Amino acid sequence: MSDDPELALLAAINVLRDSIETGRMPSGIELVPEALAMHEAAIVECERLLEAAREATAWVSTCAHSSPD
Repeated sequence: MSDDPELALLAAINVLRDSIETGRMPSGIELVPEALAMHEAAIVECERLLEAAREATAWVSTCAHSSPD
């Protein structure tokens, strides 16, 4: 099992997308329209967090590899 936060966010996004596509929770419970909308909003937020994490990682990597003046 990995402790990679990016991988965890991607997995969460996939579960949310699967739930929207099937209209059901992984447990099989049917999602009402309000819950579907909430899942869609959660995907947007998770994708925003994922992009922010990727940008932060790139920034840290750039700083670590830049030469001091």
